[in-house]
Amino acid sequence: MKFVQRVTLVVFWGFTLLFFNKTVIISFSTYYQTVYNSFGKTLQNDTNKILLFHGRNISTQFESFYINASDNELMDPFIHQHRYELLLNQNVKCKGKNVFLLMFVHMAPVNFDGRNLIRSTFGSILKFQNKRIEHVFVLGKTENVTLQLEIEHESKRYMDIIQGNFIDSYRNLTYKLIFSLFWVNNFCNNAKFVIKMDDDIIINIPLIIPYLAEKLKAGKTVNVLECKTITKNIPVRERNNKWFITPEEYPFTKFLPYCAGHSSIMSIDVVRKMYRASKNVPYLWLEDVYGSGFLSLLLKLNMCMPKFYFEPVISSLYDKPCSLFYLNILKNDTNALVLWHTITQYEKRVNCTFRY
Repeated sequence: MKFVQRVTLVVFWGFTLLFFNKTVIISFSTYYQTVYNSFGKTLQNDTNKILLFHGRNISTQFESFYINASDNELMDPFIHQHRYELLLNQNVKCKGKNVFLLMFVHMAPVNFDGRNLIRSTFGSILKFQNKRIEHVFVLGKTENVTLQLEIEHESKRYMDIIQGNFIDSYRNLTYKLIFSLFWVNNFCNNAKFVIKMDDDIIINIPLIIPYLAEKLKAGKTVNVLECKTITKNIPVRERNNKWFITPEEYPFTKFLPYCAGHSSIMSIDVVRKMYRASKNVPYLWLEDVYGSGFLSLLLKLNMCMPKFYFEPVISSLYDKPCSLFYLNILKNDTNALVLWHTITQYEKRVNCTFRY
């Protein structure tokens, strides 16, 4: 009976948020139900079976596996000891500037075309409504000497590439994330807001700057973590799958809520907190689960997703641009250019139906 009541409560608040709020928030009820399903057993009001962790009931299994980690689980040189070295740096990118928004873009070293596409579209905007915007491309190292020389030449020309001393690979994306936080903390900690994004995202600059400016005006500039929220996802156990994860790496049947990896908005305090917190959370190679899942849990952060957060590029090429982000799933450069043209066409006269 109690279970039915919980489900009813979740559905009620879900519809309330959907129709009467501008953001969808990972509420206590949703989080509780996710944890309930993740561990396959009832969480009872018994102090021997649960841990009350910043207002959320967390299984002692999860607590012992991730929160009370042993010293030998916190020995990763990049995640826990932060032994990053800068192979390429842009230490003057934010120095002496009143940076309103910093965008850091996770990108493969070989993707020269992708970087040029961003430089010719939203990355070309250095100021909007008198707000300073900066961007950097975040790369890991490559063992291809010729490719490295080309990247170094590109870096000297555009002054927007940072490169860390870890191999750039899909399973090293968590290293890339914490490296990005390391760089922001050390070289751009004067920014107000930070966007983490992949190379398949197009940012609607004429919309996102006023949106964030409203937050600044309202004094809502701390504990900001906005993204496409994932609340129902399970570990992949098929060995041939790209996202295969072993029970030893993650022993539970479901993931806790986390942000989809393609993009997220953070206030600068969240960047600082996440960077520090990474020292105390065991490594997981799934960057989105680790970063916005485990670290935000530890930091008591609520993930929020504005209703107008993102849309697919392919279905939005000629429509009024009323979303903050557009996901270029097909990675089609032509479509990206068409959409950016649509965004710039509407720049002065966009009249979207939502309120900030």
